[in-house]
Amino acid sequence: MRSRGLRTSGQAVRRHAGAVRKQRLGTALCSDEGSIMPLAVGFTTIALVLVILGAVITDIYLAHRKLYALADSAALAAADSFEPDYGSDPAIIFTDVAVQREAESYLDRAQVSSRFRGLDVQGESPDDRSVEIVLSARYRPTLVSPFVPRGIELTATARARGALREG
Repeated sequence: MRSRGLRTSGQAVRRHAGAVRKQRLGTALCSDEGSIMPLAVGFTTIALVLVILGAVITDIYLAHRKLYALADSAALAAADSFEPDYGSDPAIIFTDVAVQREAESYLDRAQVSSRFRGLDVQGESPDDRSVEIVLSARYRPTLVSPFVPRGIELTATARARGALREG
């Protein structure tokens, strides 16, 4: 009976060794070790791209707001170029030439950012009672300027209306 017990315990040892070997092979094939690194790199890359994209969009938005503020100020300056209209009712009138001249004069005195390239001003008086200024420029965003060498076209339009009122 003893020999039988030894044989049984030998078989048990062999079974246990085989199970351990299978477990080691299975662990080596299905290991999760090291798979978090590509996932972390991927998410970090996506987060970095989103932050840069947000910064570029904000930069372009603020540049457009600055261009609009310049157009608005030029329209106010051009609104001072009125001529009196001596008719039955006193009024003021605007001419395209005077509006254009005043808008250009204002922009020559104003401090315009060097990132606005090719600033173009168009001033007119559509109805002789108001002025309209259209500014267009190419803007080079800071973070993507190597990828967009010509810049992004921005346009801003501002209007001002002149009128007389009784004091």
